[in-house]
Amino acid sequence: MPLSKGQISVFCLVTCWPLFAFSAEETRDDVETQVENSEPVEESVSPPWWLSSHETVSKTIGNWSTNIDSFLSGTPSSEPSDSYAEIRFGSVLSKSDQSGFFEFRTRLKLPNTQDRLRLVVESEPDSLAPESLRGESSQEGNVVDSALKTNISAAIRYIKDDIGLDVDAGIKVDFPLDPFLRLRVKQGEQNERWSWWQNQEAFAYYSRGIGARYSVGLGYATSPTLNIGTDFGVTWLDRYGLFYVRENFSIQHRLDEKNRLRYQLSFLQSGEHSIEPDSFLYNVQYERLLYKDWLIGQIRPQFTHEADDDYEGKFSLTLSLAILLGPKYLR
Repeated sequence: MPLSKGQISVFCLVTCWPLFAFSAEETRDDVETQVENSEPVEESVSPPWWLSSHETVSKTIGNWSTNIDSFLSGTPSSEPSDSYAEIRFGSVLSKSDQSGFFEFRTRLKLPNTQDRLRLVVESEPDSLAPESLRGESSQEGNVVDSALKTNISAAIRYIKDDIGLDVDAGIKVDFPLDPFLRLRVKQGEQNERWSWWQNQEAFAYYSRGIGARYSVGLGYATSPTLNIGTDFGVTWLDRYGLFYVRENFSIQHRLDEKNRLRYQLSFLQSGEHSIEPDSFLYNVQYERLLYKDWLIGQIRPQFTHEADDDYEGKFSLTLSLAILLGPKYLR
């Protein structure tokens, strides 16, 4: 019996319906699976301003160093720069008053420039006689006053590595500009536990006169986390006609990867023809890495006994923050 067109249509619909239904179910399952497996798109969160500022300044220091090195040597630099800068600031609290300080240290390293003659840009110490310092070298009424007295020098340096000789001829960037000539000879040696060093220096500044310095130090590592050291330094300044002498004894203790302690005892003397005691001091400095290896918090309580005050002890507390900048602190 032949089937009519209506019967044929019904037969095809009944026969093919399970296939359409199965195909639709698969499609719906695939869509649901894709929705379930798809992760929500996270909104990009910009880093805090202090972290982005550190990255920007560190990259700038590396670019400056690389460009100067390439310009002077004529050879493009292929290695990351080791130039760095350190900013340290804080407050010194004592019974009588409160003061602030700001220290800026920098060194542009130029590896491709000729070994014997290179341009060096670095920070200049605030005092020509560090042996006379009892507190922070840049200590002023507040941090701003101290920052305004920061010194930078640019010099052409002659280097002779075999005898540890450096000869600098340059200008201290100040107003007015202060040209200088400086000669330094360094020696030292280190093995597994013992280390020693000695420095000889002669210098002449246009505005601050001439002088000479000698220092020697000895260190011993009792363990990988504990080091004992002592050093002696003497400086002569022609402008004042004085000798400044200092002996330091220190113990450095690394508690763990983030915490360090340093114990120090120092004796200071000075004089024109004979060396007389000035003071002695002792302190404990605690350091903690606050973020990676470039943000460091420091606390240092100290007692200072001055000869002029019959060695009556004066207590001070130094609170400071150190920030290290440069390409190596981005790694």
